[in-house]
Amino acid sequence: MTKIKFLETEFQNNKFLVENIDPIILNTLRRMISYLLPIYAVEEIDFHINDSVVIDEMLANRIGLCPIKTPLINTGKKVTLSLDKQGPCTVYSKDFISNDPDIVMAYDNIPITKLNEGEKINLDCFAVIGSGKDHVKYSSSIVSYSQLFEVDSSRTCEDCKNILDLVSKNALNNSKPYLIDSNMQDLVVLQIEKCDKNCLKINSTNNYILNLELIGQIDIKDLIKLSKRYVKEYFSVLKKKIK
Repeated sequence: MTKIKFLETEFQNNKFLVENIDPIILNTLRRMISYLLPIYAVEEIDFHINDSVVIDEMLANRIGLCPIKTPLINTGKKVTLSLDKQGPCTVYSKDFISNDPDIVMAYDNIPITKLNEGEKINLDCFAVIGSGKDHVKYSSSIVSYSQLFEVDSSRTCEDCKNILDLVSKNALNNSKPYLIDSNMQDLVVLQIEKCDKNCLKINSTNNYILNLELIGQIDIKDLIKLSKRYVKEYFSVLKKKIK
């Protein structure tokens, strides 16, 4: 039976321990979260005035990649974000005014351009729902996973004991055999190659660390709810196609 346990959050990176899972299923989940979830991003821009040194095409690329808050429940309507600034100033993402208070720029401090004295910028952005398979700007997170390994010992020489002590401090569980990540695995393999007494033993497992590094459009709770909904829909459609 597959078990998922939350481990920690470091800034926007959320780590989970996933036990007893086929890597094919885990990779399917990774691809769904990365490429299928509906996320808002700027798709079209109407430039009315742009006196800044940055040309329209470069500004459009910069604005298009700015993350936009996406509510868990939304109608999918097109949203307008307007910008009207006059220099001298630095234009930031917080300067965009949305016609929907729930769908706004995810961060306030993303620099867009600079305006000198007398320069103006006036434009309207149109944000729509899309998915990561269409463009990276619609991706809600960077998803990755790494396999875990078990380390066990029947006996220990002095060098292997030191390595095992280090492993026990960095293991994900307190029981034996110890569960370690790929970084610690390299150290253990090196010691196994050096030791002629075969003290340590290392095995691959069907346990993984799943990393969800959020970009900012939705929080981790909404991401999990949305992923759960789309997993059900995906396998329901797949089941019908197989029949």
